Amino acid sequence: MRLTLFFTYDVSLTTWAETGLLQREIRLYQELQKQGVFVQFLTYGDQSDRQWEPELRGIQLIPVYEHLPRPHSKILRLLQSFVIPWVFRKKLRQSDLFKTNQIWGSWVAVLAKWLCWKPLLVRCGYEAYRNALQANDSFLRKLFLRSISFLSYWQANHIWLNTPEIAEFVSKEFYVSSSRITVFPNWVEIDRFRPSGLQKLTNRLLFVGRLSKEKHLPLLFEALANTGIGLDLVGAGELHDELVQAAQTFGIDVRFLGRLPNDQLPAMYQTHPVYVICSRYEGNPKTLLEAMACGCAVIGTNVPGIREVIQHEKSGLLVGESVDSLRSAILRLMDDEGLRIRLGEESRRQIIEENSLEAAIQQELKVYQELCPS
Repeated sequence: MRLTLFFTYDVSLTTWAETGLLQREIRLYQELQKQGVFVQFLTYGDQSDRQWEPELRGIQLIPVYEHLPRPHSKILRLLQSFVIPWVFRKKLRQSDLFKTNQIWGSWVAVLAKWLCWKPLLVRCGYEAYRNALQANDSFLRKLFLRSISFLSYWQANHIWLNTPEIAEFVSKEFYVSSSRITVFPNWVEIDRFRPSGLQKLTNRLLFVGRLSKEKHLPLLFEALANTGIGLDLVGAGELHDELVQAAQTFGIDVRFLGRLPNDQLPAMYQTHPVYVICSRYEGNPKTLLEAMACGCAVIGTNVPGIREVIQHEKSGLLVGESVDSLRSAILRLMDDEGLRIRLGEESRRQIIEENSLEAAIQQELKVYQELCPS
């Protein structure tokens, strides 16, 4: 079987490498190749994407801007994307199945389906239109995202979503039959992301993720004020400078560690007793799953995407979106080692049962075989 993965629009292998996601994102496809699936990536990179070929272990590359000039204008790049399937039609026709990495950019895969007459699997790691509604984005942005989603879901032969809540939203909002939807959560390499004997930092919390508005980090900063508990932030984003100022305002000890490659993250989780995610909304957050796989005691806000993962008082603590609620949970966990250990052990067990890479591979192969029975 030959699979073409269409990257998220305007994302390249170099982008994955620079954001520390390369190893995590390619791992599934490396394993699928061992199962007889020939994989090629259509990326929005240029010749520089070729530097990562040794890491791919046989996955083939189609870097769009290796063959096409990359316009400086965002509008021109968007318009140019509509001719990508035609330009690369010969290589695309060699595939048996097309798959999107996200909804953003899925129109390119839809056009390729029409041109090459191949089945299309639409993967949605997060529902962009749903997030736009929750973030109260502009009318035009919401209209654009809804149009893209509607087109992609209706043209998909099958849809891959990672939470029942997102599946219900897609089914109702876009009138999609549940028979065309598979729900399977994000996966974790449980052999790499696991507890270890590393010494825990007994008075520091951990957060890993984008420094962006939806992560609601000022709530965490205010909850830590006057507690004497420090915070290590792994990640980057547009709110970095604002958050540095907020840390000073609240007088808390925050270490901004920047982006780290995915292979360095296990040690971060393993040395921190508590992981906190206080987002306003999520899809199926991989960093939360990784932290749980490493045996962290986790705290999360009781919002979509987090409450589907954390089982309150069993595999973590769910809290309201208030300073008092979050602060109480933090102090409770930091003061009770027994509770931290119990929650961490249960969270690890949950990830092994529900989020292993091995289970994800088998589920992918099952869907592929249904779409390409020959």
